[in-house]
Parts: sequence; structure tokens; C-alpha cells
Amino acid sequence: MAIKQTPRIALAARAAISLAVGLFLTFSQSHGAEIGLLALGIFGLSFAVLTGLASVLFQKGLAAIENVPLVMVALLIGIFALSATDDAMAFKFLVTGWAIIAGAFELYQARRAGFKTAAGRDLLINSSFSLLLAVLFLLAPLDIVSQVGFFGAYLMMSGVHIGIAAASPAHSNAE
Repeated sequence: MAIKQTPRIALAARAAISLAVGLFLTFSQSHGAEIGLLALGIFGLSFAVLTGLASVLFQKGLAAIENVPLVMVALLIGIFALSATDDAMAFKFLVTGWAIIAGAFELYQARRAGFKTAAGRDLLINSSFSLLLAVLFLLAPLDIVSQVGFFGAYLMMSGVHIGIAAASPAHSNAE
């Protein structure tokens, strides 16, 4: 029974993190580099801690260690974001790095799960969000206010999507 609920718990934790930080950015009056770096740091550390705990406590075998690379990257991004000073370039590089790595890793996980499964489709959609954010940050000449805004929008879209996936009955049958 706990194994069937594992994906839902991990997904719910990820959704809560994304939505909380996305809401913080949405209602923040400042969209400067300092707020963006703070939000990215909180997101990275929270993502690492909650995803790591969910993997250790609720998953077994290969599934328990499958998220380790993404947890480690999130931890490093969080630490670097919180240690960076008010620097728009650091924010851009850290968000772009997170988006590329998370998008590529989730695309790999989607392929492993199978694109025809509910989990595979959900990972593919979330991977697409991340990779689109990376492409936007790499190709568009964005100012810091736009960068922070687009990061907040990414978090909100990702959080809503993952939250819907966590509540979906398809995930309880998938594992």
C-alpha cells in the first residue's frame, strides 16, 4: 500500500515547494536579483530536502536512489543561490543551469517510465516546462525583473501540473 502512495507523496511535496515559492515571487513587490536569488535558494534547498526525505522514507530499491542526482543538483543550486550576492548574472546562470539539468533528467526519467504511462507523460510535460525556461533564458534578452517573473511563472505552472498529477487517480494505479 505504501509503495502505491509513494509517487503521490513525492509529487505532492514537489508541488507544495513550487507553489509556495511561486506564490512568494508572485506577491513580492520587488522582482530584483536579491529576491530571485532568495526564492531560488529556498526552492533548491526545500526541493532537495523534501524530495530526498520522500525518497528515503517512502521508496525502496532503485526508486529510492533514482532521484539522488536531481536532489544533489537542487541542493547545490540552493546553496549557490543563497551565497550569491545581489547579482543578476548569477541568478540567470543558476536558473538556466537548473532548468537544463532538471529538464534533461526528467526527460530521461520520462523515457525510462515510458511515454505512454501517466508518470512518463507527467515527467515529459514537466521536462518541457524546464527546457522551455532554459531556452527562454538562453535566447531572449531578459532584464532581471522579467527573469524573476518568468522563474515565478515556471514554478507556478510546474506546481499546478505536479499537484494535479499527485491528485490524479492514474498515479495510484501506475506504481
